[in-house]
Amino acid sequence: MFVARFLWLLLCYAQDARSNLLDDYADIINNILSPVDDRSVSLPVQLGVDKSSGCICRTNKNHKIIVCFGNYECRRFPKVKLQSDLLRVRTTVITTILAGELDSLGHLKVLQIEANHRLQYLEPGVFRNLTKLQQLSISYNTRLHTIYEGTFKGLTSLRNLTLVNNGFTNILDLTLAFKPSILPSLKGLDLSENSLEIIPENAFHAMEGTTLKRLDINLCRLEFIHPNSFQPLVMLKELRIGENDLNSTLIGNFLTKMIEKRINLIHLDLSGMGFRKQPPKNLLNIIANSTVERLILAQNQFEMITDDSFPAMVNLEVLDLRKVLAISIAPDAFNPVKFPNLRILLLGGNNLPGIHQKHISNQQLLLLDLSSNKGSNLNPMYYEIDRDTFIYCKELRVLNLAYNRIKSVFDYTFRGLSNLKILSLENGTLFHIGGGTFEPMRHLEMLNLANNPLTANQNLSSAQFEGLNELKILILKNCGIKHLYDDDNIFEMMPNLTHLILRNNQLYYITAETLKPLKMLQVLDLSENLLVSWWKSLFLASGVRPINLYLTNNKISHFTISMIQDINYLLDNPRTANSSTEIDLMNNIFICDCTSMYKTYMWLQVNGTSLLKTYFTSSRFQCSSPDVWEDRRVADYLSSIKTLRCLMYEKISNIMFLIWTAPSIVTILLVTGIIAGVYKYRIYIRYWLFLAKIAVGRNLRERKSLKAETIPSKGYRFDAFVSYCNEDREFVAEMINQLEATPPYLKLCIYERDFEIGSFISESILNSINESKYIILIISNNFAKSQWCRWETQLAEYHRLFLEDGTAYDPLVLIKIDNVENKYMTTTLKYLLKTKIYHFWDESHPEEFWMKLRKVLAKNL
Repeated sequence: MFVARFLWLLLCYAQDARSNLLDDYADIINNILSPVDDRSVSLPVQLGVDKSSGCICRTNKNHKIIVCFGNYECRRFPKVKLQSDLLRVRTTVITTILAGELDSLGHLKVLQIEANHRLQYLEPGVFRNLTKLQQLSISYNTRLHTIYEGTFKGLTSLRNLTLVNNGFTNILDLTLAFKPSILPSLKGLDLSENSLEIIPENAFHAMEGTTLKRLDINLCRLEFIHPNSFQPLVMLKELRIGENDLNSTLIGNFLTKMIEKRINLIHLDLSGMGFRKQPPKNLLNIIANSTVERLILAQNQFEMITDDSFPAMVNLEVLDLRKVLAISIAPDAFNPVKFPNLRILLLGGNNLPGIHQKHISNQQLLLLDLSSNKGSNLNPMYYEIDRDTFIYCKELRVLNLAYNRIKSVFDYTFRGLSNLKILSLENGTLFHIGGGTFEPMRHLEMLNLANNPLTANQNLSSAQFEGLNELKILILKNCGIKHLYDDDNIFEMMPNLTHLILRNNQLYYITAETLKPLKMLQVLDLSENLLVSWWKSLFLASGVRPINLYLTNNKISHFTISMIQDINYLLDNPRTANSSTEIDLMNNIFICDCTSMYKTYMWLQVNGTSLLKTYFTSSRFQCSSPDVWEDRRVADYLSSIKTLRCLMYEKISNIMFLIWTAPSIVTILLVTGIIAGVYKYRIYIRYWLFLAKIAVGRNLRERKSLKAETIPSKGYRFDAFVSYCNEDREFVAEMINQLEATPPYLKLCIYERDFEIGSFISESILNSINESKYIILIISNNFAKSQWCRWETQLAEYHRLFLEDGTAYDPLVLIKIDNVENKYMTTTLKYLLKTKIYHFWDESHPEEFWMKLRKVLAKNL
């Protein structure tokens, strides 16, 4: 969600910019790296029912926004006495709004009259006193068919007028109300989603001399626009006519007339116009000779974007080709010779199978959007990024790869993006991040990894996030994170982090050591996890002071002394003198009884500051139990605790607790320890039992016909299972070529190729070992460092020991391809290298090596 907003802000900034985008990019970064929090627009304050109108009104904490509604009760425009910047009146049964009803709203800057399905009439002069109003929306009122000439008198400061999806059918019924003498400051007009059908020649004659710069007439079922219709709008810069029934000839005709009249359009939206196969060349030639800098061709159908799909368009800065069903892009489609000023290229929502260096031949791009190139649900695609694809993209600042099926990224994936500021990999299938992946992006300020299975087969490590010293926003929402490890703290790589989003994971706890590197943190979102009450201080011990701390929807049941001290620390030590700290604890499972709350109450009475007491008194988080206090505020329970005789209850309960629970606690701890041990080593236990079953069964069989050198007569699916780490995949690829492509044509089990998609990795490894005659370990320094490879080594050793039957058959084959540092050597690996003869890779005699290996694996074929 953050990245979508950032991309939109960046695009909007580009639309409003008048200077070179590269020069102004610093301002863009400052704007988009201060994300708007959704909570700021919530409306928790109930203003009650307006007696004069029957409307219900609500507002937010700072009273800047008021919303009034009422379904079948709200019949007149509400008389709101509380002053605000924005008033929204919606879903009422108001039929008319008369002059004088809005006279008390002269303070408003924004007024929205929307979705009032019975509204039919606005009396001229109704807005006469709203001289400060800058934005007015009268939208989704389907019975409103006409705006009369004097309706908007008094709106001398109005800049943006939105009239979307009303009952308008004739544009001439509207434009008399838009005269510049009535709306002298009007800059933006949106008439979208009205059934206008035609724009006649005299449609805008009444607006002669207007200052209008932006006109939106999207989705208006337009079939005809007269070539001379826009000529009175001499200041027009932005024209949006997408999703209408206009052909390219009609569009070309009125654009030609506008060019002749020197109406210098900057932004042209032709999205969803039904253009097929190729962009219309005649129309593009006309646009190429205009002043258009931003061209929107989204939601058309250009399956193949060839080298000659576009003419030379030297003025173009933004090109939007989202959702055009593109499956292929030619190498020179966006050649910088044809697009020397192109800075923003949007290719999201297409069917591109991946990105290669040839796709971005325009190397001066600032923003590249390749999101949602994942195919359809019936034909999904994995998205491939070639090695060193971005090697020449030194100017790129924003890269959006969200909603793609990207499986893994490595240290070479983003090489070349030395000036990138924003990277989104949100909503993908990313489960592997190689060490040093983000190191090429030393200036990255925002990284979005939300909704990826990052911890499916590995823990997050500091090596993965190396190089992110300038990162300010990290989004790890819904990534399956269960633990953050102090001994390998990923946040040590990010000392300048200001926003950390860990929402919707599986965290039970977080420690002060984990938070300690985050001295600049302003927003910490830990909502929707499994956090419980903590017994050691987090923020006081770490010195971290976020302005916004979100802990909603966790498992916090009571307030420990450490928690109260942390809350007190955050409230009493705001980051800046003008800032106030917000701590949100809504929707937790607070237990409101003497055992849980008495110590909290006593500490507050003795040690609580005025700020801390005010926080608890005004808090809205509620009790979840016992039943008598369910859905009532914790603050109410604390205020009534004097009458509950908690002191006596505490003394009695402590004695009873010792008498009745001590034996139970010992038993529970013992059982819990056993269960935890079994659960932790469940895979090993299952495997040991399986191997033991095989070994016992084998010993019970008669072995009269077996010889000393024979191998058990089990039918194997593979000749060998290969255990290796990703960094050694080139050696494994050569092994596959040498052993499978030449006699005796052995069959190897390679996890990247042979594991079934969707299966659990641990189960696949166990099954593959059992179905393989031999187990090959490709031993290297990287192998020794890999947790998965260590586990596979242990399984291989167990497999060998359990199946040993006195014969010469040994299923374990060791291949050492480089030296291993002692600090990475496990006990099992040291033992195997000392007690078993291993094959050592010799680059000078490769044929001899492969011949020996074939001879070992081909025994008794």
